[in-house]
Amino acid sequence: MLASRNNITQFIPQRQPMVMIHDLLEASDTHAITRLSVERENIFIDRECLAEPGLVENIAQTAAAQVGYQCALKQVPVPIGYIAAVKNLEIIRLPKLGTVITTSIEITNQVLDVTVAKGRVEQNGEICCTCEMRIFVKNQP
Repeated sequence: MLASRNNITQFIPQRQPMVMIHDLLEASDTHAITRLSVERENIFIDRECLAEPGLVENIAQTAAAQVGYQCALKQVPVPIGYIAAVKNLEIIRLPKLGTVITTSIEITNQVLDVTVAKGRVEQNGEICCTCEMRIFVKNQP
């Protein structure tokens, strides 16, 4: 494990109550894997499940953690990223309260200031959600 809920915010810009990843399990130049415990305190809990916006934000924060971790290794400033588009969003099931989800992202393309990543959320090895995300990256001056 590369980071836990005790220090995950050094790699992502979000702060509570918006932190949607607890552990950074893997990170390379092209992929990352995170874990989140679905807890009642999560602001995206609806009807005992993690709602759709929470899944999308979880994927986005996994992408942010990948960049943040790589920047920390290289000792360079972390750029700010914004979700520019979400394509091919497929939600198969909503993770239930009290469970753990694992999220993976793969960087598939980078053109100028836009990064394209494929995201996948799983619970107990079963797919909950997949999508393609375009992230606009604003580099620090």
